[in-house]
Parts: sequence; structure tokens; C-alpha cells
Amino acid sequence: MQVSDIRHVVERQPFRPFGVRLSNGAQYVFTEPRQFGAPKNLRMIFFFDEDVAVRIDTENIVEIFER
Repeated sequence: MQVSDIRHVVERQPFRPFGVRLSNGAQYVFTEPRQFGAPKNLRMIFFFDEDVAVRIDTENIVEIFER
């Protein structure tokens, strides 16, 4: 997945929910902006939920989908 593809969905205003599917089949759905974190270069992203934080290497993202 290209960093520019990820940047496109992350920086949309207003925020719209989206999800990512990884090469291992895992998927994470970002339903609000505070669930998302990343350094400026977006080489990795973070998914935050109530009691979990997951680091996702963007090279493992095979699909971005919208909710």
C-alpha cells in the first residue's frame, strides 16, 4: 500500500471512518480520529482502542476500506 493512499484517508476533513486489512488477514477499523496515530512519514500507524494499542507497518496493509 502506498503511503499516499493512507495519507488520503487519514487527512480527510471531516474525518470519515475507515479500516485497514493486513497481509495476515487482521483488520482494524478506525471509527474516530483518536483511534489513529502515526509519525509524519506514515511508515507505520497505530490503532488505539479502549485497552489495546497496535503498531501497524504500512507495508503490511493490503487494503483500505471505508465504513
